[in-house]
Amino acid sequence: MSNWRKIAERSTVLFCVLLSVSVVARSQTPAAREDNRTLDEYDRTLNVMKNDAKAASARRRSLFPQINEDFQRIQVIHNEIVRMLQPDKGLNYDRLADLTNDMKKRSARLRDNLALPQPQKTDTPTHSEAIDEVHLKKTIADLHDVIVSFVANPIFKNLGVVDAKVVDGAGENLDDIIDLSEEIKREAKLLGKTPKD
Repeated sequence: MSNWRKIAERSTVLFCVLLSVSVVARSQTPAAREDNRTLDEYDRTLNVMKNDAKAASARRRSLFPQINEDFQRIQVIHNEIVRMLQPDKGLNYDRLADLTNDMKKRSARLRDNLALPQPQKTDTPTHSEAIDEVHLKKTIADLHDVIVSFVANPIFKNLGVVDAKVVDGAGENLDDIIDLSEEIKREAKLLGKTPKD
């Protein structure tokens, strides 16, 4: 019988606690209930913000390998293109078109993954110059200069850099790399189709 007595005592205590809680809840004024709702909404908003921040942080961490791979690959492609400029070698137009296409894709993805601001599109001037190997080599030299500037950007030396000028510089460099890569690819395809004299 002692077990039944303990159960009855506990049930009585539990009933009294529940009864007092319900009385207190009913006695709250509408203003107090509104304050509680506001606090609940505030707590939910904070939790959503914390979860969003955690998700963004996790996304950035998961993108680091892709960012690193693209950054490294742009440099490898750059080196291969520069080696094509040796005086004793002719340009392999098909290979050049493939390399610049890959560089363009990786540069665009790198810009997106780094969350750099989108460029303000301006009308790109059409080239009145004849497309020949000399012009193509000049464009490759321009691409080389932009890549050297991009790789030396402080954003890659210190990931904590938040200087707007540095970030804008990296974005502009990537946009120039994308544009020049597209131009080189287009010209290489055109020159690859022309018959050799």
